Amino acid sequence: MTYRLTPRDCSIAMLPMLLAALLIQACGGGSNAIAQSASDADPIEGVWESTVTIRDCATAAPLRAFKGLSVLHRGGTASATNSNPPAGSGPAFGTWRATATPATYSAMFRLYRFDGSFAGAQNLTRTLKLEADRNTMTGTISAELLDPSNNVVGAPICGVETAVRLG
Repeated sequence: MTYRLTPRDCSIAMLPMLLAALLIQACGGGSNAIAQSASDADPIEGVWESTVTIRDCATAAPLRAFKGLSVLHRGGTASATNSNPPAGSGPAFGTWRATATPATYSAMFRLYRFDGSFAGAQNLTRTLKLEADRNTMTGTISAELLDPSNNVVGAPICGVETAVRLG
């Protein structure tokens, strides 16, 4: 004997799963969804607008400047973009962490580069110093360009930044 499920049978069978999903959602998701209070926040967390100056690594002579936006997320992830034309690169994603020096942080980002097609990536390291007001910071930048096979190409990139907290 063959039994065929009707649309009504399927609806009835799915009802317990739907109710379980709604209950999980209403209770906060799962064990990884732990509420954190503002007192748990690291002082560097937030949205930052930077003025970046790229410098000659040997002479420190300024080469160009641009604006950047970074979000240092709770838990150590980060995202960033800048005012350079979007056709040349995509957004940057990475991580940040506090260092052993008070109010000093290290952040590492990666972004993809384009020149009409995929040109490779850029690895970027930032050392950030949070000022006593917790609303400004300064930093140094070092970066390397990678070809599509992840081989380092070209000279290293150096820079400095000053940033203010947005919001």
